[in-house]
Amino acid sequence: MTYMELGLDLGGQSDPRRRAVLKNLQAHLKWPPGTINFWPVAALVNGTLQPDTALFWRGWELWHAPHVICFGDEALRVILPDADPGTTTHLLENVIVHKLPPIGQLVGLLPHEQQMAVDSVANIRL
Repeated sequence: MTYMELGLDLGGQSDPRRRAVLKNLQAHLKWPPGTINFWPVAALVNGTLQPDTALFWRGWELWHAPHVICFGDEALRVILPDADPGTTTHLLENVIVHKLPPIGQLVGLLPHEQQMAVDSVANIRL
């Protein structure tokens, strides 16, 4: 899983609202423990997020995850700069990238609405 603000969360500027959304979604998806990992698409540099496509894919090389859950168009543009933002599933040679609404949008939803927003990936079995 990745989202643009992950670099903030990992860089010491975490937001409890993002954490609550992710906790809710992880419980909803019911994937086995240890099957969800997070890797940033941007690093915090001098207090500003700097998108870095190579950083993300170097992280992917560590795990070769068959599925990447990407929250939002902005993060998708970092992962796949030429991707059609209107498409929610992007098939690559070794990975399927699933685009979901941005975390910032999910923060403003009720818990059951957050869960409904990710139901497109709920049937992925790991």
